[in-house]
Amino acid sequence: MPFALLMALVGGVYLLGGEGSTAAGLAMLFAYLSVACTFLPLPTAWIVIWAAAPAAKGGLGLDPWIVASVGAAGTAVANMHDYYLVTFLYRYQPVRRIRMTRLYRRFADWYNRSPFGTLAAASFLPIPVDVVRLLAISEGYNRAKFALGSLVGRWPRYLLFAILADAFELGWQWVVGVLGATVCLGLWRGLPPIVQRLRDRGRARSGAEEETSE
Repeated sequence: MPFALLMALVGGVYLLGGEGSTAAGLAMLFAYLSVACTFLPLPTAWIVIWAAAPAAKGGLGLDPWIVASVGAAGTAVANMHDYYLVTFLYRYQPVRRIRMTRLYRRFADWYNRSPFGTLAAASFLPIPVDVVRLLAISEGYNRAKFALGSLVGRWPRYLLFAILADAFELGWQWVVGVLGATVCLGLWRGLPPIVQRLRDRGRARSGAEEETSE
């Protein structure tokens, strides 16, 4: 099903359910998580906690089991964006060269021992899963198994977040705190390479200007 049509259906569910309804809450959860992929790295834990947190504490008060199921399905859809985009990029020679490196082959051999289990485990554990997911795509892993592995791994992870949010009646302060922590972690991971790249460009430009002036 085309993603635009899927989003149209989700939007219809939201409108039919009405603002504040269970259907509308689940539609928002699914829509958000279905676009949170490697190429649009949106934080995910906060919205799962918010969806399952009691309404009296500022959450949506949705059933944790339903939250986990809808959330995991949304993440599986999001990961398919990665699948199609990375598959498209592998048409280009510079990207294909990555697969010829010794380091890549070493990781690929490790991954291919248990591709489904590795993908599911990486989707569950609170570690950067991008490498494993991209490795699965580059190795041509079956699309259906790829989506299922993402769903199987994320479902218990989201269920754990949702049950904790419901059992301990986590309020909006926890949602904001988790969101802030996730954003800071993302900046800590993503900013250093960007800063280093800008520095390298600055040095290269300065060197070119010095050679030109001489």
